Amino acid sequence: MARAFIGETECQVNVDKDLGDTWAVSVLPPRDRGLAPLVVKLQGEDREKAVKGALEILQKAGKIDRFES
Repeated sequence: MARAFIGETECQVNVDKDLGDTWAVSVLPPRDRGLAPLVVKLQGEDREKAVKGALEILQKAGKIDRFES
C-alpha cells in the first residue's frame, strides 16, 4: 500500500474507483494535525498507475513531501 508523508508524519492513502475509469486518490493527514484531506481524481484503467500519478502530482504541488508506493 502506498504511503505519503507531510514532513515526518505518515498519512493514510485511500484509493476508490469512481465513475467509469476514474480513480479518487485521497491522502488523509492525522486528525490532530488539523489539515484537510487531499484528493486527486485521475482517469485510467490501472489502479497502481493512478495512485503513483496522484501522489506525484501532490508532491510536485508541494502538498506532500514524499511518498512510497
